[in-house]
Amino acid sequence: MEVLKMITISVNDIFDKIMGNEEEIIIKRNNEADDLVLLTAKKYNTILEELKKLKCNQGINKNIRNIKIK
Repeated sequence: MEVLKMITISVNDIFDKIMGNEEEIIIKRNNEADDLVLLTAKKYNTILEELKKLKCNQGINKNIRNIKIK
């Protein structure tokens, strides 16, 4: 039954969605959890950099809280 849930997309459909969109392609499914998102390497790297900054900021905030407690 899982095979029936697989996403089948033709190459032409993907190219049609790429035109005019330089960062991402979202292929809609029955619900948002099943959507397929294709990212360009540039967009992917931007997201990774933002996540690294967030992780660093969370570490700094944790250290500040630890200092205030002592």
